[in-house]
Amino acid sequence: VDDLVSFYFSRVRQSLSDIEDTRVYVDGLGTFSLRKARVEKAIIKNKSYLGNLEKQTFKGYDKTIDTQNKIKQLELILGKMEESIRRKKEFKKNNS
Repeated sequence: VDDLVSFYFSRVRQSLSDIEDTRVYVDGLGTFSLRKARVEKAIIKNKSYLGNLEKQTFKGYDKTIDTQNKIKQLELILGKMEESIRRKKEFKKNNS
């Protein structure tokens, strides 16, 4: 049972940290959803961090690549969120 629970929550943790979708449903706990303002703030923070990295060293270059990938991922999820918001507004407009 311990292995099963450990595996399940490791998959949940991975799903939450990978930010593949705007919502993650966890049975018994509910739905976890991203907030647009927090995603925007994270993008700004990571871009600022990217500007302060020392790119001349190997370690700095490695962190630069990781940060650029994180920014791309956040921008993709922000685009999904904006598309979802646009669809909801359009649906409300058509149904009123």
